[in-house]
Amino acid sequence: MIVTLAGHVDHGKTSLVKALTGVDTDVLEDERKRGLTIDLGFAYLRRNGSPSRRNGDVLGFIDVPGHHRFIHNMVAGVAAMQFALLAVSADDGPMPQTREHLQILQLTGIARGLVALTKCDRASAERMEQAEAELRALLQGTFLQNAPLIRTSASTGAGIAELKQTLWTAADASPSAQAQGQFRLAVDRAFNIQGTGLVATGTVHSGTVRQGDEVRIFPGNQTARVRGLRAQEAVVDSATVGDRAAINLAGVGLDDVQRGCWLTATPMSTRRNFAVDLRLLDDLPRPVRHWLPVHIYHATSHSTGRLALLDAGKALPGERRTVEVVTDEPLCARHGDHLVLRDHGLDRTLGGGRLLTDLPPAARRRDPARLGLIKAFKANDRSRIIAGLLARGPLDVGQLRNTLGLTDEELKEALDGFQLRMHDGEALRQALWSDWRRIVLDFAALHQREHPAAPGFVPKRLPSGIPERFQAPLLSELLSEKRLRLTAGAYHLPAHVAELPPQQKALLNRVRPHLDQDQAPSLGDLAKALHTPLTPLESGMNGLAQRGLLVRISPKRFYLPERLTAIAAQVATLAKQEPLTVRRFRDHTGIGRNIAIELLEHFDRRGYTRRQGDARMVVGELQLR
Repeated sequence: MIVTLAGHVDHGKTSLVKALTGVDTDVLEDERKRGLTIDLGFAYLRRNGSPSRRNGDVLGFIDVPGHHRFIHNMVAGVAAMQFALLAVSADDGPMPQTREHLQILQLTGIARGLVALTKCDRASAERMEQAEAELRALLQGTFLQNAPLIRTSASTGAGIAELKQTLWTAADASPSAQAQGQFRLAVDRAFNIQGTGLVATGTVHSGTVRQGDEVRIFPGNQTARVRGLRAQEAVVDSATVGDRAAINLAGVGLDDVQRGCWLTATPMSTRRNFAVDLRLLDDLPRPVRHWLPVHIYHATSHSTGRLALLDAGKALPGERRTVEVVTDEPLCARHGDHLVLRDHGLDRTLGGGRLLTDLPPAARRRDPARLGLIKAFKANDRSRIIAGLLARGPLDVGQLRNTLGLTDEELKEALDGFQLRMHDGEALRQALWSDWRRIVLDFAALHQREHPAAPGFVPKRLPSGIPERFQAPLLSELLSEKRLRLTAGAYHLPAHVAELPPQQKALLNRVRPHLDQDQAPSLGDLAKALHTPLTPLESGMNGLAQRGLLVRISPKRFYLPERLTAIAAQVATLAKQEPLTVRRFRDHTGIGRNIAIELLEHFDRRGYTRRQGDARMVVGELQLR
């Protein structure tokens, strides 16, 4: 069980840990000189010296600073799955940081703990009774209101045995950790050990990590390999949610990992917009206005930013509001995590709460559809969340997995029951896909009515409501079902035949017999054969090419689409047998060398072939337009 000590500065937290474990957690020279904790301190106590790392056999203590100037370090030592030990000096009683630390423990989601009345050797019996009464009043309505309160003295040892036994009893009653979700660890320290390499330590917030796993470092998404693991100071093969883990990382350096970083199972997107179920503290001295500058604390991470109200009017002390937090630095925060907010101007905690979603606004911040989706996150209703996201359009499956912190198996289970179509990492409702099919067919019919002389439409003319990345698979499916046909690079309904103007129709009929061969004549030769001036002939041929009825392969040569398709098939057959050179292509087809080069270079430009030295290989589909 991991125990977080909290309390006002100089209320004996460090001394209490030393009395329980024999370890002085103030290791910094400045801490010992000044006699106060500045950074996080760590110590462990094992039941009867047992080497076991089981939750009930080891107590891990995190000693956090009590001075208000080091509140950022205090928050870094707190996690929702920990057990709280609130230390209050008997001679002082509750002080300002006692209250603020208690508020932070509550806001970060800690639900179990006890209270130690410290320095009881310095207080009279009457003063201890008064301090306890003050404490009980402060604890009313919090998770510690019915917690054990134990009188202690680190100097005399009074109450230490009782405190230790109470902690062991709490450890025995600790719920078993549920290793759900993706692995995430919030880094609180990173250092090099000679002969071992880089070690990062922190609390595992979700999932499980094993020796040999590949992890990502946020921010930056560098990849590292887990070379070794310790949990609660014992060598282990795996570490799971709630563990204090030390991970030996290979593949990265100390510059890549520091406090505030996260180790994660998957790459994380940069996020700066977070919808939060915020609870404002009752003793806040003023209302919270829209766009208030704030400090945002999330596990070991910290950023400045702004608080955006999603409801009209100022937020009053004690209220619970759904807000949006916009950070200056990205956070690795997910649905269900807890944030603590401090007022930048007042330099005090204003509130905190559960993070609902890290999905940025698709349009306006207060758009009703977005607010409805945030309500689904607030209700923690996974089906409603997924349905709401799918209603907005194609859903990035990887983004959903990271937003909800799911493993691949959990993601698959969450998506079961939805009629979905998957495409390149995105999911969309089958009904939406059917709507898009109908839109394409309706558009083809409309285009045919409005442009009867055109062979069909090209994809770039499709309605803008269909995202470009889905157009190719959509058209391909309709072609395979013979709901559409493709002629000379244009899509059309199967029964459509383009109506040519008389002049173009006459020209096509005149040139077709001359072009119906593998070695098409040049424009000059064609003009001589037809006894037609070169300039108007070239203009007319370009008009036919624009309709897809001819294909211009070089400045002075055109081909019939069906002839070009047949030649491309020969190229594919030849390329399968051995390297396709100009000579092999010329000898096999009987096409002259210069025209053979024009054809192959045309296929290169269209992405059908690729030249490698003197040979070519087929690399794509033939595109006639």
